[in-house]
Amino acid sequence: MSYVALAELWTVPRFPRVNYGTPISSIEWSIAADGPMTAAALVAMGAPVRLLANDIGGDEHGRFVRRWLAQRDVIPVTTRPDATTPRIVVAADDAHTRTWFAHLPHVVSGLEQIDLTPVTAASFLYVDSYEIIEGAVLRAIAAARRAEIPILLNLGGSPLAAPTAAAIAGYPHLLVQTNVDDSDYLEAVAVATALLERTSAKWAVVTAGAFGAVAVSRSKELAVPSFPVNVRHTHCAGRPSQPGCSTVCEKGGRCCTASDWDAPVGRCDVHDTTAHHCRASRSCWRSSTQPNHPHRKMPSR
Repeated sequence: MSYVALAELWTVPRFPRVNYGTPISSIEWSIAADGPMTAAALVAMGAPVRLLANDIGGDEHGRFVRRWLAQRDVIPVTTRPDATTPRIVVAADDAHTRTWFAHLPHVVSGLEQIDLTPVTAASFLYVDSYEIIEGAVLRAIAAARRAEIPILLNLGGSPLAAPTAAAIAGYPHLLVQTNVDDSDYLEAVAVATALLERTSAKWAVVTAGAFGAVAVSRSKELAVPSFPVNVRHTHCAGRPSQPGCSTVCEKGGRCCTASDWDAPVGRCDVHDTTAHHCRASRSCWRSSTQPNHPHRKMPSR
């Protein structure tokens, strides 16, 4: 469960100072939020997926979003000709930092009214736990708890809000994921441990950009390094970990080990490179147009 919107990706040389501007090097279209991208990756892995999201409009942005989903075999969301398709501008600079600006008309009210009946027949529920859609998140969690199915809760870098913490309290079929900035990679294990302490999650996963990811359970700690890539845009950079966690959640299997993640899932037809995210996205946001990002590892403990 998430919202769906057009993502307009801007690349700039550097972010300007306040009251100044900067040229835009390129503009490309993609999709947001994390949920739709995770759905596309899961479909590519062979998992049956139903995307629960807001309606989109019949405008140019809506047609792009619908086409993007259909090309990846994700069941399309509802189109309302009179609706305005939500839109996010994601700006990234040559240092691979980014910021975003969201225009999400009627998304909150729309998500709070979506039909959650499909949850009762699902093998697990993935939820983007964003503060802006908190009401819909709480409804989805309640539906999953009634159906007694596993939940993968994606915090997207935000703190675990008190209402959400209360909604998942004591629920044993839970995985939690979030992220930290590259500069805070040393805190990844502590962040994961803190999430375990605040929840009954079986695993807490924290991604840290170029430094890879950690997964912490009550008895185990795993660290997975990143792999060298050529960065084109950091939009969707952390999403490959979510379908992997979701697949484990859906199958009731073990958590991935480093050797699992080191095996690429496919070859990118656009740039003729092999990477974890390429089969899922069918287009590579990391191309050969930029220098290699250093291959960095989490510190061992």
